[in-house]
Order: sequence, then C-alpha cells, then structure tokens
Amino acid sequence: ASARTGLGDRMAPGSVQELLIDDSPAFRVVFHGPAPQRQNLYWRGPVLSFFDGTTWSRPEYRSSRSGVSGDLRASGGMISYQVTLEPSDRRWLLALDVPLSAPENAARGADMSLVRSALVDNVVQYEMTSATKYTLDADLDPTVRKRMLDLPNGVNPRSRELALAWRSRFADDNAVIRAALDLFHEKFFYTLNAPTLTPRDSVDDFLFETQRGFCEHYASAFTFLMRAAGIPSRVVTGYQGGYYNDVGDYWVVRQSDAHAWSEVWLDGRGWVRVDPTGAVSPQRVDLGARAAAGASAPWYQADWLQSARNQFDLINRMWDNAIVQFNALRQQSLLAPFGVDNADFGKLMGVLVACSTALLALFAWWVLRSPRRRTDPLDAAFVKLRAKLAKAGVPSADADGPLTIAARVHSRRPSDASLTEVFADYIRLRYARAEPADREIKRFAQTVASLRLITVSRAE
Repeated sequence: ASARTGLGDRMAPGSVQELLIDDSPAFRVVFHGPAPQRQNLYWRGPVLSFFDGTTWSRPEYRSSRSGVSGDLRASGGMISYQVTLEPSDRRWLLALDVPLSAPENAARGADMSLVRSALVDNVVQYEMTSATKYTLDADLDPTVRKRMLDLPNGVNPRSRELALAWRSRFADDNAVIRAALDLFHEKFFYTLNAPTLTPRDSVDDFLFETQRGFCEHYASAFTFLMRAAGIPSRVVTGYQGGYYNDVGDYWVVRQSDAHAWSEVWLDGRGWVRVDPTGAVSPQRVDLGARAAAGASAPWYQADWLQSARNQFDLINRMWDNAIVQFNALRQQSLLAPFGVDNADFGKLMGVLVACSTALLALFAWWVLRSPRRRTDPLDAAFVKLRAKLAKAGVPSADADGPLTIAARVHSRRPSDASLTEVFADYIRLRYARAEPADREIKRFAQTVASLRLITVSRAE
C-alpha cells in the first residue's frame, strides 16, 4: 500500500507521506530555453475526481482513454523541454501543467493527465511542450459537472454545513474560494507529522479538530468544501518545484517534491488551479518541500547533505544518458573505430564496464572537488553573534532558537536594549520573509561585527 515508488491513482490521508520523506529522484528536466518561475513548476500527474468518503480516486483511467481530449485553448507561455522519468512501475507520465500533446505511446486525457500504454519499468525519456497560460473546458459538459459535484451521503456533516453557510452568504464563487483559503491561512499548520484522522469523517476531523497536515489534507478538504458549496472541483496530484543543478544545467524533481492541489471550474475561466497548501505554507511553493517541512523533518535542513546529493545526481544523470539510453545500433558500432566491426555482447560489455568505471570515477572526483556553496551570510552573522555572547558569559546550545537565546540574554543583561533589537532584526530577516534583501543582511552582519560586549557573571 506504500506510495513510495511513485504516484498512484488513489489518495487518502497518509498515502503521499511516504513520498514526502523519500529524497530519491522522480524525474529530471532539461528546458529548451528559460525555465518557468518556481510558482509555475507544477508537474501534472493523476487527476482524481471520485470521492468515496475516505479516498479520492479515478475510475479505471476513464479520463485518459485514447481519442478523449479536453477543450484546451493555450494563450501563451509555451515551454519546450525534455523529461527523463525514473522507473515507477506505474503508467503515469509527468508534464508541466498543462501538456499540449502526449508523447509517443501515451494518451492525453480530457483532464490533461498523461497515461502510457506500458508500465514505466525502465528509465523513459520524452519531449514535451506545455502551456502555462491556458483555458481548459470553458464550457463544462453537464455529465462532467455532475461528476465533479458528486459527494457520498452521510459523511462530513460539519464540513457540508460550513460550505452551505458560505454559499448562502456569498453569491460569487470566488468569494467562497477566498473564504476557504482564509480559513486555512488563519487557523491551520503545515506539518509532515499529521495526526491520524477518523476514516468516515476525515474532512470534519481535519477541519474542526486536528487542523494540522500537509498537501493532501488541504487539497482533499478544499475540494470537498467546494463541491459541497456547488462549485465543480477535483484533486490533481503530481509534483511541485524542483532543484536546479547549475553544473549540469538541468532540474531534478525528487519524490519529496510530491504535491497535491485542487482545480475548480469557474464560469468564463474553465478549470483553474487553486493550491490551498499555499494559503497555509507559502514557502512550500516559493522555496520547495524542504523549506516547508521545517521542524517536522529535521533531516531536510542539512544544507551540505542536500548539496552533496544534488551534485552526486550528475552521476546518475550521466548513467541514464550514456548507458540506459544507449540503443542497440550505437552499441554494435561502438568499437568500429578500433577495427571491430561487429562487437559481440561479451566484448562490448567488457569495454563498457571498464570505460564506464573509469569515467564515473573521474567524474565523481571532479564533482566532489568542486567548491561548496558558501555559508548563508545571515546564519554566519548569527553564529558570530552567539560566539560573542558566549565569550561575554551568555552561552547557548546548537538546539537553542533565537527566542530562547534572546530571553536568556534579557535575563542576564536586562539593561542592554541594543541586543534585544539585534535579535528582533534577525527574527524578522530569517522568518518574516522568504528572501531578505542582501543590503539588510549586510547591515545586520555589520551590526554584529560592531558589538562590544562586557563579560557578565554566569550566576543565575
């Protein structure tokens, strides 16, 4: 029942969690031109439209049959790219939202998901073109509308009551959507350590009791609320974001980038993406899954480990491109320059193993000797501040946060108001915004450098 090997065609509370803590690559992308902004890096996978009260699913790939296509009108933002998909033992292909066509041996359904004719049991490489600006199904078929409003009877009564209250209060669908997003923003918390939910009334339990979860909790609850309010909606699963490897000039999207969001149908606009997770944790979209996980996944925070994994990924990509994608014709002619016109399997494998071992060893040495990224300047300044405080009689442990250290400083140096301001500046720069300006970081570092602290007694 694990989702570890890739996205499935079902989503229930906890089903994506195995992916979110799996740092292995899901696929790699090379853009034939400038890459989209991070907020547009939504990689579309299975679209789930049926809800049985616990699980979202799609009936037998019904939306992805050959010959079935949605009414897609691209209006700009055309992007071409190549995808190298790791084996998943599933039929799904991933594409930037939304794909304009399907690769060879695959079908694009009316819901814009891509389904391959055979399982992805080996590395698969395909070319794609997508549109980031589009109108999908400007006119919704009545049968599809009914299916996108369907909810099972007798489940999640409190959620239904809330949605109907919004519906009676707001005539405009956009106002209902905003009410749901405001609710998530004000009262909910993003965490990978989500509490277990009651199976029958999981949406009620999440909305009114636990109020803690990750993307699938928010996408499921939001889609349920929209349907209960009379707005056609569905769940889209896939991946969001990715890591740009500037050495190899490609993007790697890991299993931990797995994501779920919602689509709502609005009159005159068709299907519109709404990511309710962004209302709770904007950094999930702006900075990626690693930043949003926070304290719920401490292993995410090791910068050097993340950098090492991404540098080593160059070796994996080299193997995929040079070995796995090596076709039979090229294999047979490999030794032709050396006077061997028709290399048998034994000779070929011997040469390949020897050459590959030598090349990979040389490449690994080159990658590992490349300079590490410099330390984050804001954190470096904060480390210097802690060192100065330690010398002045106010030590701190590595696990102590800025609020804890600031409280200790205040208790031992109550008359030193300047330190209170220094800690307030650090908290504002580190936690109140995604990316503080360089000049503000430089100013903070200069303030720390200019501090002259007199040693105080360590007696409590």
